[in-house]
Amino acid sequence: MKKQLCVLLAALTLCTAGLTACGGSDSSAAGGNTSAGAAGNTNEGKQLSIDAAAAADRFKNEIQWKDTLSELEPEMIQKITGVGPELYNAAKIYVSSGGGSAEEIAVFEGKDIDSAAKIEEAYKNRVEAQKTAFENYVPEELTKLGDPVLTTAKNYVFVCISDDRSKAMEILSELIG
Repeated sequence: MKKQLCVLLAALTLCTAGLTACGGSDSSAAGGNTSAGAAGNTNEGKQLSIDAAAAADRFKNEIQWKDTLSELEPEMIQKITGVGPELYNAAKIYVSSGGGSAEEIAVFEGKDIDSAAKIEEAYKNRVEAQKTAFENYVPEELTKLGDPVLTTAKNYVFVCISDDRSKAMEILSELIG
């Protein structure tokens, strides 16, 4: 248990350090995201109207998880993900409750497209911090961390770190059309 706590604290420290270093960045959502696969970055076309909580629940309910996922309380979102409440209108995040896996779901409705780009950048930093935390702790988790679903669509950001990337992409395609 102490080892898990130390790894979690190390990951949070790395994530915070990464966000501090990138704090002045004004990333643009138009560049796409190579880790998002076929869905990519879809900030063109029709308007989206998605319930962030319902979308996160679809990922949780339709994908088989090896660990139990627990919903983050709203006050923990910034502490764990580095995404402040000033960037989003709605969010739902699930993380591994045991700390033994990197499994995670996050769906954000950003305030606007620029906010979504900042949320996406924060999650890229989180994934990198998780890679560092898991490389010596549970190296098997690096496979899913190496190719997460991490996509922006308009002002929405979708993150799904699971063993079933193809199912996550299928759900994402249904959500964003």
